[in-house]
Amino acid sequence: MKDGRESDERSISYEDLAEGMLELASAWDAVAAHCGDATPATSRCAHEAGLFPPGVEAPQELTRAIAQDAVVYVTAAVQHLRALARLLGPEIVIAGWSLTRSLEEYCGRTSWLLSPDATPLGRVARFYMERVVSLHMAKTAETHLGNRERAKTLKGMRTAVLGQARQVFPDAEMFKADELNNWAIGGEPYSGLRKAVNDFGQAQMGARGLYDMLSTFTHPSLYQLGAQTQVTELDDRRYHRFTAEPGVVRWQLAAASGSVYRAAKHVISYLELDDAPLEQWADCHPALLRWSPEPEDGAA
Repeated sequence: MKDGRESDERSISYEDLAEGMLELASAWDAVAAHCGDATPATSRCAHEAGLFPPGVEAPQELTRAIAQDAVVYVTAAVQHLRALARLLGPEIVIAGWSLTRSLEEYCGRTSWLLSPDATPLGRVARFYMERVVSLHMAKTAETHLGNRERAKTLKGMRTAVLGQARQVFPDAEMFKADELNNWAIGGEPYSGLRKAVNDFGQAQMGARGLYDMLSTFTHPSLYQLGAQTQVTELDDRRYHRFTAEPGVVRWQLAAASGSVYRAAKHVISYLELDDAPLEQWADCHPALLRWSPEPEDGAA
């Protein structure tokens, strides 16, 4: 997109799409306001709590904690969506990709945690692995920053969570840093960022290699920067500016919006929440749910 305002039969109105993205964020806010409500007895969250073996303590609180972690992830993705909607002109061409990939990472974690394909105990294993890895990464960061006391505290928290996991899975072990993607608890394999996003894209949007594709834009690449750069010769001077085909920008915004929508639906399904805010949004903004990078006939 050259300046966010040019249009022809193949271009888009960035302002309209950005407004739709902000409306999706508001729709999620309306859903999230009820994520703390009492869990319906007919929900998958409540149903799974009743399927755990007797040794699992406070099963209702456990499944609610799983749901809450997913809610936090979707909310973080929505914050990225808001930031993406507020970028202008050349900003969306370069900076937008990093926001989109981070957003997809949050959606991938949500999908992995709440996937209907997971068994009840498998979901519990995912919950504990997710928390252990989060604490481990935070500990590693504090160690590199030289904050030894904070790193020690986080290590203790990590050990405590692993201890909780062992109450359900006695053979649970800590992963080795260089073998994270081979880690499993209770027979449930861990899913790293790349795999989770690729699986999410494939299952939810029929998109193969979503993480890998986005990484080609977010990692330093002279080719991708060159492909997004327009060179103009004027008065013996060469001018460069970042630009992109309108359809590419529309696709990126649709990928981000569609992912937030689908991740939010995971939460809604698990907690049996009212999906009216999201469905009303979807009815009003079909262009932000289409995966194809090519606009449909007659589409703006």
